[in-house]
Amino acid sequence: MKLRTCLGLAVLALTAASLAWAGEEKAIPLEQVPAEHRKIAQDLFRDVTFSSADIETDYDGTQIYEIQGRMPDGRRLEVDLFEDGRVEEYEIEFTETQVPGAVMKAASKKLPGFSPTYIEASHTRSGKVTRYEMEGTLGGQVLDIEVSADGRRIEVSDK
Repeated sequence: MKLRTCLGLAVLALTAASLAWAGEEKAIPLEQVPAEHRKIAQDLFRDVTFSSADIETDYDGTQIYEIQGRMPDGRRLEVDLFEDGRVEEYEIEFTETQVPGAVMKAASKKLPGFSPTYIEASHTRSGKVTRYEMEGTLGGQVLDIEVSADGRRIEVSDK
């Protein structure tokens, strides 16, 4: 009985942890994003047309506004802002040729046959790339992977 209780608690803890990690995301009209937040995003990317938004509530109650748009060349962009207006990060759609060779090589080495269908680079406020998020397939299975900017750390999750 003790073992069942421990296993049950472990499963419950893992489930709670995975839900907490993901947060809760909800689509909202762009107009519901505070004007000062929209201005910050627009000032960062003057040529971008912003068209949609989400609000994400993290496990600790922190809310992040995610403002999405398209760059002049058609690539997707998302600017993530904390409630106080600080930029958490921004994510820009990349093509495979825009990702450093070492990053693609590391992903290919860890997951031979992985074929990315969508890639975005996550940047700090100052423009430094921190990681690459890739969606793709491997052996018919859809995967999401995150690769650190230097290619040394790779996290895999199935969709």
